[in-house]
Amino acid sequence: HGLSQRLIPLPSSVSPPLQAPESPQHVALSVNTGFSDSLIVDFDAPASDGGSDILFYRVELDPTPSFDYPIVEDFHCPSNNRRTEWQIETSADDNGGVISGGSFQLELE
Repeated sequence: HGLSQRLIPLPSSVSPPLQAPESPQHVALSVNTGFSDSLIVDFDAPASDGGSDILFYRVELDPTPSFDYPIVEDFHCPSNNRRTEWQIETSADDNGGVISGGSFQLELE
């Protein structure tokens, strides 16, 4: 419907917005035989991660029907950098054992 030149739309590609990940699949709960204080929870990753790495799964349970006092535990995935632990040690000289300042350099490879 016109005689002008054809233009290429910008941007030339569009990324879909990130979505919330779907729920885990094949969730199963079973008794941990021989242990009165634990259960076994088994599940598979969701069909869609929403376009981003899943960092952890949260398991909540409550022995009461009203769910007033849930027991909550997070299980972190290997893709979550939270598992990295850093330990920094300091020491004092013979000046009364007081550290009054200082600095350090951290190099990551």
